[in-house]
Amino acid sequence: MLISALLIGVTSYAQTTITGLVIDSNKEPIIGASVFVKGTNTGTATGIDGKFSLKVSDSASTLVISYVGCKSVEVSASSQLLQKGITLIEDVQNLDELVVIGYGSVKKSDATGSV
Repeated sequence: MLISALLIGVTSYAQTTITGLVIDSNKEPIIGASVFVKGTNTGTATGIDGKFSLKVSDSASTLVISYVGCKSVEVSASSQLLQKGITLIEDVQNLDELVVIGYGSVKKSDATGSV
């Protein structure tokens, strides 16, 4: 039991808390953006103010930030941009040439029926 208590103490020292802000191109906070450590399942979502806080191991080097309708961004976990605000850019499909449907996208000329 003593060994277990010591190991828990050692693992808690090997973690760092990373905080940051996620905004859109209009400098508005993005609510519910996903923030993950690249290559792991460790992650969180931004709050109503666009801010997040994430406990990561000291070896974590890259964060992946994503949101529906925006391009994903990879940022160094030690980047100063995290505090200033990571800007996510909209990923807009050109609707003249493509039809975006619930399970994919097709060329407008290939769409048939009541898509």
